[in-house]
Amino acid sequence: MDSVSEIRFGNNDIFATGAWDGYIRFYQILSQTGIQTQIALDFKSVIDCQEPVLSISWKRDMSMIFAALADNTVRAYDIKTGQNIVLGYHDDCPARQVFWNDELQVLVSLGFDKKLRLWSLKQNTMGMKPSPVYELNLTSIPTVGEQDQNERMFAYADVDCKIKWFSWDKIRGNLNSTVARNIFEIEDSKLGNRSQISTLSISHNSKQMGYCSVDGRGAVMEMNDRLEGQNRIVYKCHKREEDSKNSFKSEKINTYYVVNSLQFNCRSYDWVSTSSSDSTIIFWDLKKKNKITTIPFDAPVIASQVSPDGYFLAYATGYDWGQGLDGIDNRFSNNVGAVFIDKQQLFYV
Repeated sequence: MDSVSEIRFGNNDIFATGAWDGYIRFYQILSQTGIQTQIALDFKSVIDCQEPVLSISWKRDMSMIFAALADNTVRAYDIKTGQNIVLGYHDDCPARQVFWNDELQVLVSLGFDKKLRLWSLKQNTMGMKPSPVYELNLTSIPTVGEQDQNERMFAYADVDCKIKWFSWDKIRGNLNSTVARNIFEIEDSKLGNRSQISTLSISHNSKQMGYCSVDGRGAVMEMNDRLEGQNRIVYKCHKREEDSKNSFKSEKINTYYVVNSLQFNCRSYDWVSTSSSDSTIIFWDLKKKNKITTIPFDAPVIASQVSPDGYFLAYATGYDWGQGLDGIDNRFSNNVGAVFIDKQQLFYV
């Protein structure tokens, strides 16, 4: 009934979507192997959150799913019963995203109130407003964040076009206080100080981190064992040049499209995908800076995620406000689907 805000896989074939209509929906990808792998999507169940859902995250055993809601709450939902508890709040504004960390047994919430807060499932509030077990004050409003699959590091980008990240080792064993100290590595965006970062991703092994902007560009950096950035690649991924002719002269017009998702793949170190407001998903060969394949859609691709085993990409289409109020009249459809990533789509030939 409204567009999807985020997609998250629970395992290799089950994923959930959070949406602005206030629902978390669950899907399973059914596959049949043969000469060519065929896949289908099976809708499983739904949880009514009664508030727009900004972000979701699975508990590793898939017994619970967590959500950041528009009423500023951070909640935990029982998958079987749909019952929920309020784990925490943010101040006068909602959390941008949530991430479950299984090793630390905390839920991480990245707030528009410039707070990074950690919440415990074990806290006993006795009817009182819950308090975070750990808190960091951020210097600027975050635009997007991410945690790697192995839960080694956390990163986010802010409105000042800075990328900030840290290893969870820096706060392990100290989850009992509210503090404000700088534990982040910081880097200015290589896409310029006027290009707001719209998506950020970390590879499953923390060896790569990438981000893209609202003006159709992307950057990927390699990370060493100390989680220091090096060997950066910057490229145009969703920017088009078109001829504009009038009676006086011919000139090139650049059209920029928001990149809504950047995804790595555990099966290839050189593969990334980008999903954009230009209604395409593009698979890239990073080493050659070439397109492997382009998948067109009839609406902006507003969210996507690659499965943990690297064989599926789940996506959602709908309106992402990339065209402002002008796009309302287009009546883009809100759809959810999946793509099977075969060898031809994984390696550039």
